[in-house]
Amino acid sequence: MQLEKVNGRVGTALVMFLVFATMTLLALGFPQKARLMPLLVGIPGTLLALFQLVVELRAPRRDKDEGLGSEELRMLGWTLVFFTGLLAFGFVHAGPVLVFAFLLLGRGESLRVALISSVGMWAVLYGFFVKALGMPLFPGLVAEWLTR
Repeated sequence: MQLEKVNGRVGTALVMFLVFATMTLLALGFPQKARLMPLLVGIPGTLLALFQLVVELRAPRRDKDEGLGSEELRMLGWTLVFFTGLLAFGFVHAGPVLVFAFLLLGRGESLRVALISSVGMWAVLYGFFVKALGMPLFPGLVAEWLTR
């Protein structure tokens, strides 16, 4: 890898690959029930991040890749919104609302697409993980504080 090819996109892809790969490797040492969720997220995340890293390394160098553009800043903002929402209100409650808001406001999708996606997200989180697999998902700090 040539030093001049290392730019913000390659660096971001590399960091994401390292985060997912580390999470996946650490999860292998967890007890069987505890490692299921990290592996369900970590293995696809690692593969997708590796794919993105290869794509960015093979892409022609962009002269204007000097810093964060408006799209990168917008995505960073949405990442912070998702992190804060999930931390505060948990996966089952915040996940569908955040997906709805991102698709409708962040990506300009139609109301129908946003609704179908958020209902699908809720069905997967609650129906598959909580009900079918019996895995309690993180309820959020607000729920924990309210139930004390």
